[in-house]
Amino acid sequence: MAGPLRCCRVFTTWNIQTRSIGFSSRCLCSKQERWSTPSGYDTGVKVQNTLCEKVKGDSLVPLILPHGKLARWYACGPTVYDAAHIGHASSYIRFDIIRRILETFYNIRVIQVMGITDIDDKIIKRANERSEDFQVLTRREEKRFLEDMTAMKRSLYKGYRSIPAILNFITRIINNGYAYATPSGSVYFDVKSFGADRYGKLHRHDTDIYDVHETEKSEKRHPNDFALWKAAKEGEPWWTSPWGPGKGRPGWHIECSAMSSAIFGESLDIHTGGIDLAFPHHTNEIAQCEGCFETNQWANYFLHAGHLFLKRDSDKMSKSLGNVISVPEFLESYTANHFRTLCLLMRYNHNIEYGDDSLSKAVSTTNQITSFLSDSEAYVRGQINSGPVDEALTHQRVIDTSKKVRRAFANDFDTPRALEAIMDLIKTTNAQLQPSQQSCPCSTRSPVTIAYVSSFVRSTLTSLGFDLPSREDESSTGYGGSLSSTLDTLVSFRKEVRNWALSTDNATSQAGETPKEQRKRVNKERSALLTACDDVRTRLTQDGIQIKDRGQNSTWEFSEKKVNQERQNHIYCTTNTDKETPSVAEKSGAISKENLVFPPSGQLSKRLIFVKGRVARRFCPSHHQINKLEPFDTVCNAELIPLLFFID
Repeated sequence: MAGPLRCCRVFTTWNIQTRSIGFSSRCLCSKQERWSTPSGYDTGVKVQNTLCEKVKGDSLVPLILPHGKLARWYACGPTVYDAAHIGHASSYIRFDIIRRILETFYNIRVIQVMGITDIDDKIIKRANERSEDFQVLTRREEKRFLEDMTAMKRSLYKGYRSIPAILNFITRIINNGYAYATPSGSVYFDVKSFGADRYGKLHRHDTDIYDVHETEKSEKRHPNDFALWKAAKEGEPWWTSPWGPGKGRPGWHIECSAMSSAIFGESLDIHTGGIDLAFPHHTNEIAQCEGCFETNQWANYFLHAGHLFLKRDSDKMSKSLGNVISVPEFLESYTANHFRTLCLLMRYNHNIEYGDDSLSKAVSTTNQITSFLSDSEAYVRGQINSGPVDEALTHQRVIDTSKKVRRAFANDFDTPRALEAIMDLIKTTNAQLQPSQQSCPCSTRSPVTIAYVSSFVRSTLTSLGFDLPSREDESSTGYGGSLSSTLDTLVSFRKEVRNWALSTDNATSQAGETPKEQRKRVNKERSALLTACDDVRTRLTQDGIQIKDRGQNSTWEFSEKKVNQERQNHIYCTTNTDKETPSVAEKSGAISKENLVFPPSGQLSKRLIFVKGRVARRFCPSHHQINKLEPFDTVCNAELIPLLFFID
């Protein structure tokens, strides 16, 4: 095992005027080491771990998993008080790509859970503005979010809060001496007791840097102390607690810590989120978990995604700022493949500038991919004539491209370089598929070689989450086969009509008419037929089916839907901000400490629901009694859309 690596702090500054967070790093050579290399299975991938970096040379560290080829991964999800936007989607899609890379290219079994925050200051405010119960709001927005992610081809394993688990978590922190309750019933994390230097793993700890989300500071012992539990206010939801008057609700940070720990135990392999969450959210998550479990390294790796900015807008896309484009709005003009390409073209931890240039490149790249795949299929079916294909050279290019892709993924999931290698392979293969007017003898055709290239490109991109249907895929169902047969007949009929309209061989010549004059006359007489052929092609293109005329032959293919060039890139959402009657408060019965338990660290096959004697709502096909033991494999079956937490 390699020795522990020295680490850096990420210094955080908050600009009130621009409402933006800035980051810089400083080496902690003279400080206690903050991160040590885990023992376990070396995946062969090196990552940019926000927790640490080497003082000299390469700042990447090896991704090592303590439980063999199993990665326990918690991802911060949305606060569901409004529609998701493409800024959210960019983070979720980028980490979805990384998950797919680990699973497909490195044979890692990834258990990934995303937390959905359904109680928060913003949620309460929005519910009061709309005069509705906060649960009605969050369930509606959660449903929209899941639908949007499905439309973006993003699979989710979701987690929810459990008030008993949160109460137990807070109680353990208090018992360990790292938190204190106030007379009002709030509970704050005690940064001084925890250790100011220990607290600052992801940001600089100083008296002028504090959680901008915290508003109640009067009961704090120190400005950096943050709320684990908030005392109930009039008109707010509340749950019974053992502190103060006995009514309150969770703080923002505690929900993720309780969720991830209830599912994965006292340690975690990978934690992800947007870079804006590094402080205060992830900083406070680390402090809470290390304070609860008395450990110096709760999560081994923190990976942070860059922001998505609108071009010429210095602020990240944010619901609170109103500079957002919703997922449905994006999908009115573009496809999920276009957006995934946009994410692949930039490294996951870099910012994306969303504008005409970046969109044009994403659309163009996607279209080149789908066009190549359809041309390859047409060549294999004998619908394209080309010159001889250099089979040995083409096979070697596929092997070389595969190595380049793996090297790129091993270097902190360098998707731009991997995609560049794939596009180079497409370009060189396309050069050999240029149509030839002369028929190529069967002995010189190379359908197997071209199918090999096409299969490599399709399987690689499908592994990264692209939806690339082929004619064979469509034919695998009864309706798909019928559709393909119908399109074959239509395109063949159109081809015959078009060839007849363009030919003068079957036209009668008039006395004294030159060949040029005859062609001009025939073209005029048959122009209506050519116009009709063009109309058929245009209408099918709008429905995602593209006809390609190749000399006297014609082929069809499934394609990305047409991009609406008339839609503007800058679309802003507005929400109703009229305040109405506060929502109805929610309450629950007291929970005894004896009924709250945590799973032992690393024992993933033990019970997932920890409140004895109560029935929990589960997000899986059937309901189960609380005390029933289930294997982790069953609950996390990737063929289902789990479940993994529960709502009181």
